[in-house]
Amino acid sequence: MIKTSTLYKMMIYFAHSTMVMYSIDIISNEKMSSYEFMEKNRELIKRVFDEGLSIMDYELSHRQLERASLVYLQCKYFPTSVHERPVYQPK
Repeated sequence: MIKTSTLYKMMIYFAHSTMVMYSIDIISNEKMSSYEFMEKNRELIKRVFDEGLSIMDYELSHRQLERASLVYLQCKYFPTSVHERPVYQPK
C-alpha cells in the first residue's frame, strides 16, 4: 500500500507528465505564475484533471494542479541537471 503523502506527490508527477504530453497547446512564459499558467491553460488543466480520474481513479486537488503547473514552468524555463541535485528521498 502506498502512503497517502507519497501518492499525493506521485500524482503531481503524473499531472506534470500529462502536461508535457500536451505541451504543444500550452501558453507560457518565464515570468508566468502558476496561477496565471492555470488561467491561460484552462483546457489543459481540465484534461489533466480528467485523465487523473480516468487513468488513475484519483481526483487531483487544486493545490496539486498548481504544484504541477509550477513544476512545468520551472522545468521548461529553469531546467536543472542530475549533476546538480541528489536523488529525491521521500520523508
